[in-house]
Amino acid sequence: MTSRDELLRSFDLADNDPEIVCWRDLDPSTTAAELTRLTSWADWIIDRYNLDHKLIPPCWPEHGALVEELSALRTLWEASYLEDANPSGPLAFHRDLDFALRRLREWTSRLGCSRTEHRPE
Repeated sequence: MTSRDELLRSFDLADNDPEIVCWRDLDPSTTAAELTRLTSWADWIIDRYNLDHKLIPPCWPEHGALVEELSALRTLWEASYLEDANPSGPLAFHRDLDFALRRLREWTSRLGCSRTEHRPE
């Protein structure tokens, strides 16, 4: 069983406050680094919550709306599980996760991407 601290460290969060990423303002190098960090977290949440390609297709990094939604969700997750977080933080995360999954399903449906095919916007 992975401890909370080990999980946070695996996402480079153990010693930092949640980082709000404004993707619009990032230079190409920082964008690549942030996308790598987000991919690590997205892989974890896909596995942890058994999410399929109808919610988060494999090509999600190619779609700005999906990147933005996952990034915002990760920021909330980070804030919810900090050592000094409000005890209701994890519950708030799960409430907002439900809303986020609805939006992800809608966006992914509109995009038309599948498990094996990427459709550019």
